[in-house]
Amino acid sequence: MRTRVVVTVLSALALSTGCGPSLGASATNAMQGCIDVRNPAFVRGDGEQALAIVLPAAVDSLAIRTAYSFGLSLYQQAAEQATTQAELTCALELGSRYKSDDTRDWISTFTRHPNAPVANLAKRLLALQ
Repeated sequence: MRTRVVVTVLSALALSTGCGPSLGASATNAMQGCIDVRNPAFVRGDGEQALAIVLPAAVDSLAIRTAYSFGLSLYQQAAEQATTQAELTCALELGSRYKSDDTRDWISTFTRHPNAPVANLAKRLLALQ
């Protein structure tokens, strides 16, 4: 239920800031698709296994479509609102598709996260930047 709140907030933010329905919808759908795939493993306590799940091609395609500075901003907002590992790690992974100094700076803040799967993901994503 909380996951839906984060995705709904992401949708509202995208539309209220004028990025248009296309980018906002793509970011929202990418987040929801990622969460749907990975959350069950997180709920079981299998964080590393959850992060090993390859995102479906449709989610990956949506993430690529949002690889812009405003898309990054949407994912940063989603990360700030996240209350679950699935929400946070999905926002990190999807936001990392935008290659920039801002993205590297943002991801680097999570390399010392107290949750090992989050920190490990941030380190892997930072290496890919």
